[in-house]
Amino acid sequence: MTTTIFKKAGKENKETGDELTTVRGIVIPVHWDKEGNALAVAISSPNEQEHVIEQDKKGKELIGLIRQEIEVSGVVRKVIKGGKTITVKSYRLKTGGDP
Repeated sequence: MTTTIFKKAGKENKETGDELTTVRGIVIPVHWDKEGNALAVAISSPNEQEHVIEQDKKGKELIGLIRQEIEVSGVVRKVIKGGKTITVKSYRLKTGGDP
């Protein structure tokens, strides 16, 4: 599995990091409430990179897909301490026959 970067049509804006990126991996919980329910998730890729999912409307949908392999397209941003976040534009559940 690899990470592929697709640039948007038109002008590239490197300052805001608005390139569309596709990330494949397993949905994992990264933050829980006192009862142990997942409040935030990340995508853990095979090369052991984690992309924390932004908790907007689309990102919150992924909380229900913990332990599932998915492919997410969105905007990746680096944050403090070298971590990465991704704002989800679209996603699809991977099936056994998918490459």
